[in-house]
Amino acid sequence: MSGLTDRLWERFGKLAVDEVPSEVAAVAGHSILDWFGCALAGSREPLSAILRAELSFQAGHCTLIGTEQRADRYRAALINGAAGHALDFDDSSAFMGGHPSAPLVPALLALCEAEGRTGADLLAAYVVGSEVQARIGAGIGPEHYAKGWHVTSTVGVFGAAAGCSWLLGLEADRFGAALGLAASGSAGVKANFGTMAKPLHPGAAAERGLLAALLAARGYTASPEAIDGNQGLFQAAGSGPADEGRLGRWADGWATPRTLFKFHAACHFTHAGIEATSSLLRQGLEVGEIEQITLTVNPSILDVCGITSPTTGLQAKFSLRGTQALLVHGFDGIDGFGDEPVNRPEVQAFFDRVAIETDPSMPATQTSVVIRADHGEFRAHHDIAQPVSDPEVQGARLLAKFAHLAQPVIGQQNAENLAARLNPFDKTTEVKKLLLLTPP
Repeated sequence: MSGLTDRLWERFGKLAVDEVPSEVAAVAGHSILDWFGCALAGSREPLSAILRAELSFQAGHCTLIGTEQRADRYRAALINGAAGHALDFDDSSAFMGGHPSAPLVPALLALCEAEGRTGADLLAAYVVGSEVQARIGAGIGPEHYAKGWHVTSTVGVFGAAAGCSWLLGLEADRFGAALGLAASGSAGVKANFGTMAKPLHPGAAAERGLLAALLAARGYTASPEAIDGNQGLFQAAGSGPADEGRLGRWADGWATPRTLFKFHAACHFTHAGIEATSSLLRQGLEVGEIEQITLTVNPSILDVCGITSPTTGLQAKFSLRGTQALLVHGFDGIDGFGDEPVNRPEVQAFFDRVAIETDPSMPATQTSVVIRADHGEFRAHHDIAQPVSDPEVQGARLLAKFAHLAQPVIGQQNAENLAARLNPFDKTTEVKKLLLLTPP
């Protein structure tokens, strides 16, 4: 086995359920709760309907979230994975550089449902997958994302493979083979942001990660050096050898508690600007008073959120100008990023009043906002990189978000019952019982 794969196995491949610290398990539970809400709401998006219509699901016993339909475990992982990322409302990780739950949870759910596993198994497998993909994301370096790769998919496939490998009880050599197979399934480019292809990326990563683990369990071979060895993924699509400095700084720590949760249904790089402008609007500024909004950001995020004149809700999610124009006109949350609000004449006309400036010295997670109004200038600054320090506060916010997302799909009572099992996380119930959701 390679050095990196060997270290990942030693630390996480044989992790016992009771070895997961309580603070790590708490945030993992928050992530699963948050994913369920996003996936339930995302199951109503057109892209999810297209996938369900195209992919045959007659044969299989795995749930398609938010529906009464069933599929085999691979297609369930793919379709549920796309649904969970359809709104771009799911969690993110600065260590991984992407959305940790989007490719991970649907793969684990499909395998847990098929294998009759419990909530405790799901929670521990989530931690294994989350920690593994965080380290691979750190090792491949920021150059990978800068080149145009969609980390949620390209790195997330390893989280899905590792978590599923843990559920299958794979030994070191089979664990290494699963990650080697995942390396050949690492794909997804940022050019597709703002389209239905972006949510398909984590769905495909979930499917490929699940397949990698199941093939490895049957003896299928792959090089354990396919990640960080000669001609491996780090060389082919990253910055070369693993970033040992970043890996070493938290070799004994945990990345999962540093997960960041989203409370706006748009790309996370737009959130600092949304929060900064929101703080100024709460001071009493009215849209009619605003002459110009100027955002200062790191230039790198323009490759992600630089759509200047969005005409669809999907495009607006990846537009600094679009999110600002929607915000000042009262549109936010899940309902604010639809095609109808974006195309309102007053919103379209406001795009030209949003100016974008860049500062290479500013971290990509920060945004400075200056609003010039007819009675002066107003300034605010926000950084999205810091997780909520109080888990109870975070849990309460996520429960409110979950209710808003889930109730229109499965009804208030079903949503409340599911939330009660997910927060605090029910470790004794079989995972398939969490998925017995019948729309009203």
